[in-house]
Amino acid sequence: MSTSIDQVPVRAPEGGYNVVVETPRGSRVKFAYEPAAGLFRARKLLALGFAFPWPFGFFPSTLAEDGDPLDVLILTELDLPMGSVVRCNLVGGLAIEEEPQPGQRRRNDRLLAVPLFQHQHRPPRAMSDLGAAELAGLEDFLTGYQRADGKAVRVVGRLDQSQAETVVDEAARTFGAR
Repeated sequence: MSTSIDQVPVRAPEGGYNVVVETPRGSRVKFAYEPAAGLFRARKLLALGFAFPWPFGFFPSTLAEDGDPLDVLILTELDLPMGSVVRCNLVGGLAIEEEPQPGQRRRNDRLLAVPLFQHQHRPPRAMSDLGAAELAGLEDFLTGYQRADGKAVRVVGRLDQSQAETVVDEAARTFGAR
């Protein structure tokens, strides 16, 4: 009996969170999981000069304000393949506001997580473990690739681990209530 990605719980039974990799690290192509088809489609090509610095994915069994599962960047140098489910700890996140239509604003946060693997060399455990330049570069990437497509987007704050956990819990409740 197979299990659909849509049925994977947000919380991993052995602790932490399940995260599904949508777009591998280094890719200029943004992929998106399509539940109805059960596959990953190439959604768009990022503008020249942009590539995902880390694997990009989502928390399964969640629904964010933009109508998609909740987004997450996995802070790892590992090449995690598309479709893999990785057990992670939350580090924090970036509160991002976008304007899909003039005068219409919504949140589309990007959370940050680290894989729970043995033999890692001191992964970050909190936002304070990330350097100021690294966070600024991440903010520039997350807003820059969308602005290159003509989207109005801005970082409105940084989320600590507890705030990020609240965002995940709310997105899981929204998914369950649909």
